[in-house]
Amino acid sequence: MHNQSLVTEFVLLGLSQNPNVQKIVFVVFLFVYIATIGGNMLIVVTILSSPALLGSPMYFFLAFLSFLDACFSSIITPKMIADSLYEQKTISFQGCMIQMFAGHCFGGIEVIVLSAMAYDRYVAICKPLHYSSIMNWRLCGILMGVAWTGGFLHSMIQILFTFQLPFCGPNVIDHFMCDLYPLLKLACTDTHIVGILVVTNILMGNTIILLTVTCSHLIEQPMYYFLCHLSLMDVCYTSTVVPRLIRDLVATRKNISYNSCMTQLFTAHLLAGVEIFILVSMAFDRYVAIVKPLHYMVIMNRKRCNLLIAVAWSLGFWHSIALLLMVLSLPFCGPNQLNHYVCDVKPLLQLSCKDIRVGSILIIANAGIVVVVIFLVLVASYILILYHLRTRSSAGRRKALSTCSSHVMVVVLFFVPCIYTYGLPAGSENKDKEISVFYTVIAPMLNPLIYTLRNREMKIAMRKIWSQMSHSESK
Repeated sequence: MHNQSLVTEFVLLGLSQNPNVQKIVFVVFLFVYIATIGGNMLIVVTILSSPALLGSPMYFFLAFLSFLDACFSSIITPKMIADSLYEQKTISFQGCMIQMFAGHCFGGIEVIVLSAMAYDRYVAICKPLHYSSIMNWRLCGILMGVAWTGGFLHSMIQILFTFQLPFCGPNVIDHFMCDLYPLLKLACTDTHIVGILVVTNILMGNTIILLTVTCSHLIEQPMYYFLCHLSLMDVCYTSTVVPRLIRDLVATRKNISYNSCMTQLFTAHLLAGVEIFILVSMAFDRYVAIVKPLHYMVIMNRKRCNLLIAVAWSLGFWHSIALLLMVLSLPFCGPNQLNHYVCDVKPLLQLSCKDIRVGSILIIANAGIVVVVIFLVLVASYILILYHLRTRSSAGRRKALSTCSSHVMVVVLFFVPCIYTYGLPAGSENKDKEISVFYTVIAPMLNPLIYTLRNREMKIAMRKIWSQMSHSESK
């Protein structure tokens, strides 16, 4: 295989171009790397030298995990440490491909090993009497073989795809390592197909949840009723932001009209606001189900569920209209380049030709403080849930924690980036554009996986609907 690229080497920008910061990076990451290698190899040696520990599947997997951590760190960190000493941080084309292949290979193996460790803990807790017969050495060996095979295939697909890309222009990678996305930005060919795959994944995943819930008895349960609305919000929110982002990836001039910009701003904040209050409703539903189970059906009746959804839409609308009215009152008389991929209130505020301090305070009050307060309320609700779970049986605790853990993951994935983006004043040096990818693209993409792979009822309902569809097609 021969790559037709004109580029023979890449320049890595690293974590910072500031010489003083680079010295700090060198010291900190040198210490971190030594600690990483020392700690993980200590675990490996301890387990290998102890027959009792090595005979346990949990420690068998842990030894492999520590070995993979040491290897993965050695692929990336030494180069990053060495680059912090040089002004010009270069890496050859072949070296870049090797680093990407090895990084994805070890990273892929580690992901599957973590899955094997989770399965091991599931068997140990849920089926303790059959643990030894299920988690025998043959199965452990198979799981490790699957992990290495899966990691290798995952990495081969990435490297084959990247190796076909022509690099004939800029060679500066805005990263401290060679990875797929930074390299895609440098390719002198159309790479928007990757964005299309991401959008397809988001739309398909959330649409499957919508169909599964609405076509089964799950729609009668408040938790799944709210989940159906959440998936609808994810589909709509993604459709507001990502399609235009994909179009801009292939367009030479990435322009948007004033009216379209205001429409995108209003719609995105409306749907995001509604989604935030739906997440609050879901937390309230879980609180009532666990703390007051005998009164659950009386409290969480369909009338109250509809009322909570209506409140979510009302609050989302007022949040969005307040931001829109503030932006419409701003005078734009100078530069018109937004340092972002979406029309949002903070980038627009920075283009205004008036003092932005008042506007910045209003944004923090309308978005930042609201998000922080809601997040703290959600955290408090789950602390109360954990407190009340003390008196439950172990089976009851596992079931409650299983349903709550999915919601907690979604809340953290959505709220933490929002707090970072809207809790800081406009004009401050931060990574709003990069962080916003988490709640505009990644969170909607992962929500279907979180709520289906970790939810037994959803998987059963999906299988039933799939079998019904297959049966009807066969007729």
